[in-house]
Amino acid sequence: MVSHPAVVSVNQEVYRELDRRGWQTTIVLPSRWRSEYSLKDTEPQVLDGMQAALLPTPVALRGRPQRHFYLANCRALAARINPDVAFVEAEPFSISATQWARALTKLGIPFGVQCAENIDRRFPLPVRLMRSRVLRDAAFVATRSDSAGRLARAWGARGAVALAPHAVPAWESVSSSGERPFTVGYAGRLVPSKGLLDLLAAVRRLQAPVELLMIGDGEQRPQLEGQPIPGSRVKVLDGVSHDEMGSAYAKLDVLVLPSHTTPTWKEQFGRVIVEALWCGVPVVGSDSGEIPWLIELTGGGLVFPEGDAEALAARLIELREQPALRQRLATAGRAAVAELFSVPAASDALERLLAGACDPAAAELARAN
Repeated sequence: MVSHPAVVSVNQEVYRELDRRGWQTTIVLPSRWRSEYSLKDTEPQVLDGMQAALLPTPVALRGRPQRHFYLANCRALAARINPDVAFVEAEPFSISATQWARALTKLGIPFGVQCAENIDRRFPLPVRLMRSRVLRDAAFVATRSDSAGRLARAWGARGAVALAPHAVPAWESVSSSGERPFTVGYAGRLVPSKGLLDLLAAVRRLQAPVELLMIGDGEQRPQLEGQPIPGSRVKVLDGVSHDEMGSAYAKLDVLVLPSHTTPTWKEQFGRVIVEALWCGVPVVGSDSGEIPWLIELTGGGLVFPEGDAEALAARLIELREQPALRQRLATAGRAAVAELFSVPAASDALERLLAGACDPAAAELARAN
């Protein structure tokens, strides 16, 4: 595996599950990475049991998902590891995917890439050529949504293209913290594209008492933290580790993802949706990107037109006044997440792609049947 997301330990869980199933995995990952919230570099976190699997390797442009590249002889490194199959957890138009695809192709090692991109952006010609070559040579594409799969095929993918979603962390259930006002929450970056001013406007339409808890950090924090809402003020909770997010979701009655579509981005998966549902919290999301697809797939929430604060307020009022509806959505959503997005389920999907790349004839037979 080549994976810059794996610098965060929770993103190693699918690979640990593959290890438990008999795969011998090596994860090449940046020896230092820079998150969007920090000016300081961090070293990889290690998930319990994965100490021997990690191979930290220097990169340039750390913190740049599409532009970073490995400061190593990738062909020599791949030859030393000598895998039966490789998975490059990067977009097909990224520099790292091109770098590793070239090395693996020259060695005759079948490989796959991920595709989460869901906008057919007009990239510069060199980037389009890079993308085409990667997809031409890739044995498979692990897509993060149906839209991403359609784009991968349109861009020229020749190998297997199948949904292999992100996994929700296997947090233990945390009980709700007793009596409290109706609490609306958000988790993620505090940036304009997330539509957080719509969320603030919607909550201000609710009757007191109500709480609005935003979990995360970003450039809009000064605009949001402490703003008045009926009976309270906006609270921002930052510095929450992945291991602590289960307890953070337990503070909420509903999670809102009010994202806006921009010329270069729309919500690609909405991982916080499946995380919240796993924790028994129903969701409300805008109709940006993959949010409606994910909510319909899980049956765990309601959708509103992006940018429409009044419609969002109506959804929140509906959920506030109908606890039975909240419970029904939460129950359906958690069951769907367990079936589709749990670590075992996500591992199943990736394992099928890896096994098919190792044995193309068997994969072709399986597709025919």
